[in-house]
Amino acid sequence: MNITDEINQVIRKVTTSGSSHQVVLERAFDTDAADLWDACTSPQRLARWFEPVRGDLTPGGRYALTDSGTEGDILRCAEPRHLAITWEYQGDVSHVDVDFIPTANERTVLRVTHHVPPNDHWEAYGPAATGVGWEEGLRALSLHLAGGAGSAPDELEDFASTPEGPRLTRLVAAAWGWADQEAGTSESDAKARALKTAAFYLDET
Repeated sequence: MNITDEINQVIRKVTTSGSSHQVVLERAFDTDAADLWDACTSPQRLARWFEPVRGDLTPGGRYALTDSGTEGDILRCAEPRHLAITWEYQGDVSHVDVDFIPTANERTVLRVTHHVPPNDHWEAYGPAATGVGWEEGLRALSLHLAGGAGSAPDELEDFASTPEGPRLTRLVAAAWGWADQEAGTSESDAKARALKTAAFYLDET
């Protein structure tokens, strides 16, 4: 895994609208929208790169990720272009929009927009906490789509145990710190929140 490539693969943006913050990630994948949609909605495929999922996986139904305990409602499902869900974790409720955008040469951009309410967690960690987590998921998705024989989470866990693993986490958190600054947060606060996020993910707190 090339760290520079991983950093450059993702477009990061932070905005504020109404009463929520938007953490936006975009990454292009070498597959068509139908296959990318299937990878992100099929329980069999999700278990190979993200988490096992159960529930009524139809519009109006509820899903549950069995490893993390995250659950929520499926709000909209427009195959193979748009998915909207609630994201409910440890009492916090937010919303996620996922867009599948076809581009040239049978590539597809996956855009994840996580609408995060203002709270103490946001004040402490900023967008990096959300962004770092989603980027780890997108890396696992990339490995899955590349057709590796092993489990994408297992491969990422192996990478995390190398010296490059923590370095990538710190660089991704720092990149979200820059996005935080571009959204209007002071340089000192953005850097502090990014450093705190990296320490949390690396279990250095």
